[in-house]
Order: sequence, then structure tokens, then C-alpha cells
Amino acid sequence: MTMKAFQNSPTSPLELSDLMILSPVVPILEKGSNVDSSENDGISTGREILKLALQQTTKKPQLLPSDYVRYLCDNNNDESQQEKNCYIGKDPVLNRQFYVVYISNDTHKILESYVPHPNLQRIYGYCDLKNDSSLLISEYFRNGTVASFLLNARRRVQLNAQRRVQIMIDTARVLHTQQPSLHISSSCVGLTSVLSTKVFATSSSTDQGDDDVSYFGILMIELLTGALQNNGSEDRKLGDFRHRYTNTGRIIEDDLDPYVRESWTFNILSQLIELALGCINEDPTKRPSAYNLVDTLTFISSRMQVVSYGFDM
Repeated sequence: MTMKAFQNSPTSPLELSDLMILSPVVPILEKGSNVDSSENDGISTGREILKLALQQTTKKPQLLPSDYVRYLCDNNNDESQQEKNCYIGKDPVLNRQFYVVYISNDTHKILESYVPHPNLQRIYGYCDLKNDSSLLISEYFRNGTVASFLLNARRRVQLNAQRRVQIMIDTARVLHTQQPSLHISSSCVGLTSVLSTKVFATSSSTDQGDDDVSYFGILMIELLTGALQNNGSEDRKLGDFRHRYTNTGRIIEDDLDPYVRESWTFNILSQLIELALGCINEDPTKRPSAYNLVDTLTFISSRMQVVSYGFDM
């Protein structure tokens, strides 16, 4: 099918009707348009704006011409690279790929609250739609997310014990500095080519009754057990973590990921488990703050480095 927006003038705004829903939450741009993607002013302007953003000359997300966003999406024909919750666009001249994410109603809140952080996904630009929604053009992670690593044993083994704790630290640092709250989950934490942590900037929390620290606790348990929440992994099925570890008498120690089980000393493991269970405490007032998470995890990481050199304290 061809996109109606692609058949309009190069500078016409994109419309929600030009999007195809592939999940209940996030639509992506349809493929299959036969548009001529030759250079024009909009594409050239958009590329220069994006180039400055990549060089970090501009800190805040910049408004991009709609025809440049069409150009990005029309230049990635590899279906295997499409994600279920966003579209992956490409600029062959810049030789870079980008996530193109549809945001229905929180765009201005996301853009206004966005503050660059070393462990937060970069938002390079945005394109307004006619219905007050927007498309955000953001940093692409070729290695995928933490969830994609925990999905099966073949990829999970690549995350050693030290790396898993570093993911916890980096994510906690983002929680400590970002407002409004983020909905933290393993599917919203990306990994760069060198496995550095990047929290998705569009993962705003909308659930009632839970907070970012509670979601963070689930992420910690996933990294400790190597299993995804609610039986999301292919080979490790542990159900709902809150129910399993607060209502059934089961303990995390019995469910540790065998790939890192021997990497934890008793003292380090005890601290990690205590912190994770504290995060999912049913009483929000008894959960640790983001500051306490960063402080405690940084201390644990320093002890792990000492242990790795053979000097356990």
C-alpha cells in the first residue's frame, strides 16, 4: 500500500490516517510508497538540523521538516529491522539509523521535560502531526534492549554480573535526574554497541498505583534471575515477580540466573536482593529513593570490583 501523505506535496503535514497501527499503543509509518526521495530543500534542511544534533551542537530536540521524516522512513526497506513499537528510519547520506516513534498526547510534556543525560536516549528532533500528535526522531540502538538480551540463553550469557549491576546503576541515575517519572522496564532500557545503558526517553509512566522505583525493582529482579516479568523469556518462566516473591514464600536466591550465580558473593547478593525487594514493597513509603538506589548500587559495584581482584571485604 502507498501512504497518502507521501503522495502529497513534500512539505505537507503528516496525518494520523497516514499511519498503520501495529500495536495498541504505537503506530508506525506504512512502507511501500514509491516516492522519489531525491534532494529537496526540506530534506537538505532536515539533514543539516540532524547533523548538528548528532554533533551535540544542539541540546534540545529540533523541529524537523515533515518531508525529511518521510525520507528517513522511506529509506529503510529491511523489514527485519522494524520494531513492534516504532519505526526505524535511515538517512543513507549520514549513514545513520533512527527510531521514529509516534507519540499521541504527551509530546509537549516529553519535549519540555527532556534534559540530556549520558544514560538517557537522545531525542534529536520531532515532527508535528495534524491532530496534535508527533513523531519523535531519537537515538537508535543496534544491540536492542535489555529485554532482548534476557529473552533467551544465547544472548543472556553476554551480560556478565558486573555489566548487570552497571545497568542498574545507569538506570537509577536517570531516575534520579529525570522528571516526570519514567516507566522503567527492560524493554525500555537500550544497549549501545559497547553495551552502555540508555533509557528510552519516551517511556513516561502512566500507570496508577505504582512508581518508577517499583518498576526499577522489577528490572533488578529480571537482571538477577535472567527471566523476564510475566513469563516473557523463552526459557525461564517465573510469572509475576511481585506475587512470586511477596505472596508465595519463594526466594530470589533459588531463581538466580545460572550464568551469573557464581559471580555474586553472599554479601553482595544479599544487598542486591534486599534492594530489589525494597523497591517492590507494597508500601510506597518504604521503597528506597532514586538517590539511595544510586548510592547503594555504586557501593555494591565498587565492592564487586574489589572482589574481582581477590580482596573481598
